[in-house]
Amino acid sequence: MYFKRFAQLFIIFLVASAILSAIFATNFTGSWLLTWLLATIVAYLILVLPLVFLTLAKAHKKADIVGSQSATGELAELLKGLPGYIAFSTGRSTTIMSFTQSTKSDNVLYMVADPATTKVKELQDNPCLSFTTWFDSLEKGARLSSNRMSAEVLMDSRNRSLIEQEPNILSVHENAANMVIIKLTLHSALYEDFKDGLRALTFK
Repeated sequence: MYFKRFAQLFIIFLVASAILSAIFATNFTGSWLLTWLLATIVAYLILVLPLVFLTLAKAHKKADIVGSQSATGELAELLKGLPGYIAFSTGRSTTIMSFTQSTKSDNVLYMVADPATTKVKELQDNPCLSFTTWFDSLEKGARLSSNRMSAEVLMDSRNRSLIEQEPNILSVHENAANMVIIKLTLHSALYEDFKDGLRALTFK
């Protein structure tokens, strides 16, 4: 947990505790048990609701900054209209993760993961995988998918040097330097939507 989030949680906790104590001290119901029950419910709501809003706000902010980062390239143009999340399959499991596109190579995507997770081990054992993005909307129905994508798991000092070249990786996770960076290289992909049909993309 980072200091900013710890401070937020601590302030919310103090506010909830103060309200719990204030309500309980008044004993406005005439019954200590009923007052305590109402104070607990109110304090719980004050504690939980801000956490829900903070989580939703963080997810919304992340959805706006992940995804396409490249200014040029056919793939970048397509990714800009799609959510910054992909579902990829290693053959043994399917995982949903956020990604950022390389600013230097149009067909390279980066994800960040905890080194202890099962998906990291699976990617090390089987670097060939397939993926699909989310549909952007029911109106357009755009999606990008591929069954020709390879993964490389990067750790330790390689992360720091890569982040110096690709600082946008920090938009996926601010502690990326101390985690695993997954480099995904697309060899080909298929773009489809309700209006334009299918479009095949190949990369050198």
